[in-house]
Amino acid sequence: MLVTAISVLYMTAKVSTMVMTNIQQYFPNPTEESAFIVKTASTLATLGFNSENTLPVISVCRDEICSSFISAIEASWGKSFSLGGLAGLPFGGKMEMTVANNHAPDIHDRKRLVIYAMVHIGFGPQGEVGGCVRPGMKELNSACGALIAYSGYTKDEDKELNRIFTDDGEYGLLIYRMEKAIKPGDNNLLEVTSAALAVIQQDIDRLTSKVIDPHQTDIAIITGTQIHLPGENLVQPSHCWTLINNQRQDINFIA
Repeated sequence: MLVTAISVLYMTAKVSTMVMTNIQQYFPNPTEESAFIVKTASTLATLGFNSENTLPVISVCRDEICSSFISAIEASWGKSFSLGGLAGLPFGGKMEMTVANNHAPDIHDRKRLVIYAMVHIGFGPQGEVGGCVRPGMKELNSACGALIAYSGYTKDEDKELNRIFTDDGEYGLLIYRMEKAIKPGDNNLLEVTSAALAVIQQDIDRLTSKVIDPHQTDIAIITGTQIHLPGENLVQPSHCWTLINNQRQDINFIA
């Protein structure tokens, strides 16, 4: 099958300096994802976290374009435990957080978890917000698909919510959590993405406070936004913190 000229453009184009400048209006301090993971690992090493004594826990979207981020984490930390679901929300909940804590190495002085929790968004080669170039696809696709779907969800569809929960449980949970953070039907994807990140941060904070015994386990929590561009993936750090020996401290990973 022939590939059209516009398809070739979408598959091969890089983001121009002008488009990148526009993206930085929304995400001013992005870092290439592998470099970001290396930076977080080296910083946390000074605080006692390393690949031998720490279990990496990941809460990112199920989207296949997030796989390179997971691979970068596992290259630094070893095999990971998955907590996330659609849009990166930690739908594994209290049960999975408990299991992750139970799986953390315990032959050292303390148990340790490092939790990477990220929302994600794509930008097309012309700076299209929500646009995503996917290998093997002729047309410009989108990310995050779940948040784009939510941005079009309205209160009028509440009568359908039971059906959504029956056939599409995680999307139903996404609607439930997002309605507490932003109005349904708001089609500004940047605002919806920002609200989803706030939900992720709140949920991770709540789940760890309910599950983790700070007298036995140290945790590092790294949140932010994965940014998918043609040919590369970036991370915009957001709120990051540690809880070590029951003492909480913020960490700044912004370059």
